[in-house]
Amino acid sequence: MATNRFPEIRWRLDRIPALAWATGALAVLAVVLAFVTSAPAVVLMVLAGAATYWTAKEARRFVIASSSGDDQIELVGLAELAPLLEALPDPALLIDDQGRIVSSNDAARGQLQFEARGQFLTSILRHPDVLEAVQAAVRDGETRAVEYETTTQVDRHTRCYVAPVTWGAERAAMLVFHDQTAKISTERMRADFLANASHELRTPLSSLTLLIETIAGPARDNAEERDRFLGMMQVQAERMRRLIADLLSLSRIELDEHVPPSDRADLVDVAREVIDALNGAAAARGVRIELDAPDQTVKVVGERFQLAQVVQNLIDNAIKYTPKDGVVRVQVARGGDAEETAARAGRQWEEAGRAVLLPAAAAANRSYAYVRVEDAGPGVARRFLPRLGERFFRVEREMGDERGGTGLGLAIVKHIVNRHRGGLLVESLPGRGSAFAAYVESAEED
Repeated sequence: MATNRFPEIRWRLDRIPALAWATGALAVLAVVLAFVTSAPAVVLMVLAGAATYWTAKEARRFVIASSSGDDQIELVGLAELAPLLEALPDPALLIDDQGRIVSSNDAARGQLQFEARGQFLTSILRHPDVLEAVQAAVRDGETRAVEYETTTQVDRHTRCYVAPVTWGAERAAMLVFHDQTAKISTERMRADFLANASHELRTPLSSLTLLIETIAGPARDNAEERDRFLGMMQVQAERMRRLIADLLSLSRIELDEHVPPSDRADLVDVAREVIDALNGAAAARGVRIELDAPDQTVKVVGERFQLAQVVQNLIDNAIKYTPKDGVVRVQVARGGDAEETAARAGRQWEEAGRAVLLPAAAAANRSYAYVRVEDAGPGVARRFLPRLGERFFRVEREMGDERGGTGLGLAIVKHIVNRHRGGLLVESLPGRGSAFAAYVESAEED
């Protein structure tokens, strides 16, 4: 046991400055001289005491206490691995044999959201497989890779590599976290795309096949019927084009859904640009679009292009369901916290049916802004409200009144808002219409 501790003690004493050694030696010499001479004994004893105190104080600089004020943690050896951890691109932790965090890099502190050194690992990470792997690394020198999933508003998949570290007589475990979310999302996106495409494209492809057979057969010599069937073929081909475009758009959004945006955008400008672009389509259906927005900017944290997709899809839906001479109303406003914003944006009609299609990842000291789009259509029955936002779900299909949509517009809105860590609400009142509200984090404080 003594043999194992000796190199460790010598290794640490070697790092005490030479001046401290010299002062300590002078203090010892002063004590010896105090015993053999009488005149300067008192002065030398005082000087020796002061030098000894300074030496002890200087040496204590090499014992670092935890931030919590608990038992001191000797970090001289393991702490020297800190530059190695900082050089790693992935989040990394160094855990001692007591289960405490000896060192970490910026990536780990950002992802796991902690600051103080000396915390126990269990205070920031409680996955049992990871904790067991740390114990095995320290106790038995085992190396393991643990895959686990954390679920908040967005699922995150992580592979944690746990390896033993020996530094002098000290044993520790190094944890390196590798984010697998993008890889798994890509695999799921590919599988979902193939499944959705094969399912939803089957109907228009079958219609096209039947129409081609009709034109090649009974309608071959009938110009009027042939033109009518060609028009029907064009409608089905356009439906296929929209389906493929929406599926690709949804797949791209899902691929980056785990990475929240950091850009800034003005929600008022976004709404105005989208309305200008859709005024022609609305006028063709005899529908007007009205914007209710403040004169000042409403800055939010978000990607401008994706926020424009949200507003465009909501207004497109509203135009489709609003009858001739009706009005689509678009409101942009600041809210408060998540709960207050949801109340302002999604509770404006009395006796309306309501549903939360996507709750926001509410966080302390965050404010939100919202865009609300109202149509003047027939409204949606309460039983259908929770299903809005599902892929390929269309109320008109359930009611036997097919309008030709892809059923992906609200799904795209939902996934974009989810990437922005915002919320999506709907309220509907038969005879008055439906209103969808999306809210995202405000950037006004910046």
